[in-house]
Amino acid sequence: MFITSTRRKLSIRIAILHHALGRFGGAEKTAILHGIYMKKMGFDPELFYDGPLPSDWKKRAYSNLKMNKLPFGFPPSISTIKNLEKLTQHLKTFDVVLVHHHIDPFLAYYLTVFLKTNLVWYCGEPLRALWENKLSGITCKELSSTTRPTSTECYGKSVTGIFLSELLYGPSINLLRVVDKKTAKRYTKIIVNSNYTKGVIKSLYGLNSQISVAYPGIEIGQQTKDCVSYSSRDYILAIGAMIPMKNHISLLRAYQQLPADYKSKVKLVIIGDGPLKKRIKLLAEKMGVKNLVFQSQVNEQELVSHYKNCKFIVHLALHEPFGLVPIEGALFGKPSIVSNQGGTKEFIKHGENGFLVNPSDSNDVANQMKCLIDDERLTAEMGLKAKERALREFTIEKSTEKIIEALKQLK
Repeated sequence: MFITSTRRKLSIRIAILHHALGRFGGAEKTAILHGIYMKKMGFDPELFYDGPLPSDWKKRAYSNLKMNKLPFGFPPSISTIKNLEKLTQHLKTFDVVLVHHHIDPFLAYYLTVFLKTNLVWYCGEPLRALWENKLSGITCKELSSTTRPTSTECYGKSVTGIFLSELLYGPSINLLRVVDKKTAKRYTKIIVNSNYTKGVIKSLYGLNSQISVAYPGIEIGQQTKDCVSYSSRDYILAIGAMIPMKNHISLLRAYQQLPADYKSKVKLVIIGDGPLKKRIKLLAEKMGVKNLVFQSQVNEQELVSHYKNCKFIVHLALHEPFGLVPIEGALFGKPSIVSNQGGTKEFIKHGENGFLVNPSDSNDVANQMKCLIDDERLTAEMGLKAKERALREFTIEKSTEKIIEALKQLK
């Protein structure tokens, strides 16, 4: 068995693999935190990573974990083959290799074929650039604004230009779907971040094997001085990458529907960056949205300050497997208005610690905004219940424990 005693646990080596694919967000934070907390539990993890690392997270990762650069499996070349052979030999020294969220699909397939060890997938979501039409009805072609930068980050500009050209775009996506399906069926075990993701994975890949659920979690005990100049609770907060799935357009429409006197006293602050940022800002100007603040990526200190100072959070992502923003906000006693699609709704109990809304219905969203703006007592009560639920069921410790429980099932 994977673990037979507390004493043996101390020698268990776990390799955590993650490609950030050009962005740093919740998935990247969770991969690092899972490694740190596995180490605190007495295991011996190493993180194999490639992608951006903000200075504060880079310091945490390198001071707590042994870090390795994770190569890509494409395009084929002598250098690529040598890197893969070296990686495989290194990974064979581990008891478990944990693919965390996502890695290059060619590398993932290669490992399922040539790595003869326990290979586990902690699935945050299937690759959206391949399967978005199955998740939300948006065609892969419509996602080109995010697919192209991601591919360029992984494989370079020249390769991306060829395989995502008008002629080869469709065949390239179809090839990757075949590779992705074969890979999913070869994993020793799959762990997912929500029951929603569990259903998606079973349907998408035709899997009948047992799939475990381990929600991502927040890290408690963050104490930071306020460093944002807004008065306490005078704004609504939305955080997320500027990509189609995050649904910022519906957020703007809902906020714009608020009566003028509401908007004059409660700002909308949107934090995030990405390929759609320019388009979203232009749309806001065209709609005449006032009292709106855009911010690019912020550091952890600034993020904590925003959570402390905002009135509540709005998170309208479309079919998102699980979003950390409402959980993080709950740590600071803030309720959330959350999409009733996807996995994040599994945290919200409607009318108790937040509201669930149709993310495409701006009237529904605006009405719940008005409710929380009007009733400060209700907002505070919901925020307290959100915090209690987050601390009880959605901490990074709980998340790590659930992953270890799933790994115990390995033979």
